[in-house]
Amino acid sequence: MFGSANRPGRLHLCGNLPAATGGDLNTKEKINATSASNGTKTFFSAGEIFADGAMIELVAGSSVPNKPDVLLWNGRKAIVGTRVKHGGRIYEAPELAPSLYRATRLPSQCANYGSARILFAAITDLFRHHLDLPERESSLLACFSISTWLADRLPTAPNLAISGPDEELGIDVLCLLSCVCRHPLMLAELTLGNFRSLPMHLSPTLLLDQQRLRPNLQRLLRASSHRGLHMPGNRGSVVDLYSAKAIFCGNDAALDTLGGGLMQISVAPSQLRSSPLDEHAQNEIANHFQPRLLMYRLKNSRKVHESRVDVSNFTFATRQLARTLAGCFPEDPELACDTVHLLQPQDEEIREQRFRDVNCAIVEILWGMIHGGKQREAKVGKLAKDANALLRSRGEILEYNAEEVGWKLHDLNIPRHTNSSGRQVLLGRETSQRVHRLARAYDLHCSQAIDADCPDCSLTKATASR
Repeated sequence: MFGSANRPGRLHLCGNLPAATGGDLNTKEKINATSASNGTKTFFSAGEIFADGAMIELVAGSSVPNKPDVLLWNGRKAIVGTRVKHGGRIYEAPELAPSLYRATRLPSQCANYGSARILFAAITDLFRHHLDLPERESSLLACFSISTWLADRLPTAPNLAISGPDEELGIDVLCLLSCVCRHPLMLAELTLGNFRSLPMHLSPTLLLDQQRLRPNLQRLLRASSHRGLHMPGNRGSVVDLYSAKAIFCGNDAALDTLGGGLMQISVAPSQLRSSPLDEHAQNEIANHFQPRLLMYRLKNSRKVHESRVDVSNFTFATRQLARTLAGCFPEDPELACDTVHLLQPQDEEIREQRFRDVNCAIVEILWGMIHGGKQREAKVGKLAKDANALLRSRGEILEYNAEEVGWKLHDLNIPRHTNSSGRQVLLGRETSQRVHRLARAYDLHCSQAIDADCPDCSLTKATASR
């Protein structure tokens, strides 16, 4: 059976996957074949969500080699077959390349999952039992797994970064994720070039063993979290970048290159790990969870935007991730709130990093100068000296010279001017507006102190309220 009898292995991309197609990449290649019996057009589909609430999903099939069956959900029951009919059209699954057929998993059916809390607890226990991971890390892995089944309905793609010294353990985490994620595809060392050959029309969850994160790949991975971004494909087509991703990147330093907006966990070797996660064990896990997770998707896809969890206490970098996570549990608001709180340690670390960030120090100092009202300009050299003093008081040992601070001002888009005394920042309205926006974007403590006499403070407060 597709995805249940064979363990998905890491796939080294060598051009053996079918090229991604153009058009509406979430569905969905049309064909002009006509049913001989009634003249109804037939369409290839890798998944559909219709306006009336009906859905089409791929499921494991055995009647045709390398070709899944399709499941039609009408909101109450599921119909499975090589073809299904909806809205006067006949739909069937696309044929998949044999290598792709072996490398991914599909559920064989849908099954009752009990409740969101029961499903979440069972997946959390899965990672604790097999890999002896701590409660928080196991819970975040459960959050990510469930979120992949709703990724196409979420405002941003779910992303997970896994760090740790033991590559074997990191790969085991990816293997276990492949049992519980939607359309999992394990890959070794993805590059910018072979991204074009990925079957993005299947909306895969990319599980990457990625020890080297080159700058162009970092940019690509960040871009793939946002809807509507494409890259050139083959033969004049384009590739939809949007996808859920889990990346084992080895060392903690690699996490910084991926930026914010992703769940982060660190895994350490344990002496208490259970028996090896072999092929048989993975197949049993997948056969149990995949049908239940499919049913979770069928019942919750149209409810994703109903979450009302308050995420205002998080930093800007974490806030969208918290919204995304909360949206995965629309049927259980209390569980949504509990899972969002799992991000708190990560958010506190972001605050600590910003506390010693030279960019934040520059903004804070300019904020004080603007509201002091006694200066019309700030020399870059003096700004560098004040920034270094502030950072030293916070435990930072790095120091920045005037030229480096000048480049920081350039990157922050804070205008500078040159006169006979050197480079300086004019503390006029343009600079004030920019500093206020940056203070709000960085969630700096100074931005919470609203000066009633400052028009830009009032504007910032109104923008935040909206």
